[in-house]
Amino acid sequence: MLIEILVSALVLATVAGAVLTLLQSTTRTAADQRRHSVAYAIAQEDQARLRSMRLSALNRLSESTPLTLDGTTFTVDSTGVFVNNTSGTDSSCAAGNTSADYVKITSKVSWAGIGNRPAPTIQSIVAPSTGSLDPNRGILIVTAKNAAGGTLSGLGLSGSGAGIFTGSTDSTGCAHFADLPAGSYTVTPSGAGLVEKNGNAAGTKGHSTSVTAGGSNTLSLEYDQAATLPVQFQYRVGSTSTFNAATLDAVYPFHSNMTPAKPYWSPSKARVLSISATPIFPFTTPVTVWGGACSANNPGAGAGQASVTLQPGATAAMQTVQLPALEITVSKSGTPTSGAEITVEDDNCVVNGDQYVRKYVSEAQGHQASSSTSTEPEYGVPYSSSYDICASISISGTVRRATANNVSVTSLTSAKSISLNITSSSTSDDCPA
Repeated sequence: MLIEILVSALVLATVAGAVLTLLQSTTRTAADQRRHSVAYAIAQEDQARLRSMRLSALNRLSESTPLTLDGTTFTVDSTGVFVNNTSGTDSSCAAGNTSADYVKITSKVSWAGIGNRPAPTIQSIVAPSTGSLDPNRGILIVTAKNAAGGTLSGLGLSGSGAGIFTGSTDSTGCAHFADLPAGSYTVTPSGAGLVEKNGNAAGTKGHSTSVTAGGSNTLSLEYDQAATLPVQFQYRVGSTSTFNAATLDAVYPFHSNMTPAKPYWSPSKARVLSISATPIFPFTTPVTVWGGACSANNPGAGAGQASVTLQPGATAAMQTVQLPALEITVSKSGTPTSGAEITVEDDNCVVNGDQYVRKYVSEAQGHQASSSTSTEPEYGVPYSSSYDICASISISGTVRRATANNVSVTSLTSAKSISLNITSSSTSDDCPA
């Protein structure tokens, strides 16, 4: 009898637990349905509020408002977007020249415990009455993509010109600016770490566009997280198989979609062992880089350049490029001398309107170096078919110089040797600055 009582009690407890679980589930479901009903009612109220607003206020409207009812905090997201009837899309981002026909208003209500269920959302349209939009105004559509061709959301946009506007691209990579005065505009994007294909960081360069009266115009942008390309240098010792580290002041990354490409300098344009070129747009195909400040310094395919595919926001592996070797020996009346000022002018590389000049000082053996006391000559120079080389030093109180012009330094298999001997009969003048 005692066993039967215990079994009966166990069965009763099991049934009671199941009933309690069912009651809890029913209660939760009822509460969830109630919150959905309340959220839908809030969305309806928000739609009525949006319909009462002026068209100018609905233009690019994006609001997020918290609202607490019966202990639950709801978030009401309200948006307004001008749409042209030919596209029928939320942002009218398709290229075209038609004006907006109506405003699509959206009310979306969510709360913390909504889970995976879609938030209650109501959309409707507000059709402007005839003449409510100025026919002398128009629409500017901005689309943004990343390096891989995907949509770029959250790109900040600031426009100035015939009018002013601000905004950002939506989840489709689109921003729609309606009811703008017709005329010319400059649109400046913004975004942390973003760079455009020519290496300009977002916020540093504006893009020119225009707005047509009674129509629309589309501005297409490409931005992505900047990549970094580190490069180090070496030169061949004579014609041997030995290579030494070289120093340089600039590298030149190149991609066919750069318009134009540009040099990346070391800090203060000092000659250093390696340079990290950044920011660079992370093209999906390889970027080629060589040592120097100009396109004319490109030695062509081979050890003088490197190619690497960059990743958004990442630093590539260190790349090594070989520089041609230029071995200058400065002598004073036939004896190698230190302290002579040496200039190496690249006739094929123009920087800021002038042929670029690198300056050195001869060391104890008469070779070009960073200083007269340096123990390491700086033989590596960028590839160039024409250098003008000059060395000057004081002899008996008079500065005199020796020169060598149109020197070609293009070989990666052997060094170019130049000897400059300065005597008391040499030209009494300093080297060009």
